[in-house]
Amino acid sequence: MAVKQDPATLVRQARDLIEEFNRAVLDDRNDLSAPALSEATQALKSLVERLPQAFEQTADVLELLAKNNKVTVEQGDPKEEVATTAAELRTVAAGSKQLAKSLANPASALFLMGGR
Repeated sequence: MAVKQDPATLVRQARDLIEEFNRAVLDDRNDLSAPALSEATQALKSLVERLPQAFEQTADVLELLAKNNKVTVEQGDPKEEVATTAAELRTVAAGSKQLAKSLANPASALFLMGGR
């Protein structure tokens, strides 16, 4: 049986790896090539393309928890707060979809670039 992983831990690991990527790009800026940047950009595009699903699934599970009366809030009605939060997560998902689409052009342009 597979060991369950904490979702927050997984996301923190992804965040930390992006931070490492940022440092690596700056630290190696004189040694990187356009093809290396292209490959990295393609991977970033793939990452961003997965974000909408993550936000949508989070909203879905939050609503399921509320439906099963497993959510409490300090003020207000839990179901109303959950509905608002889930809607906001879905708005973020839509914005993430746009970000992924926006990455298509630079990713394609980098793919066509060579190095010296």
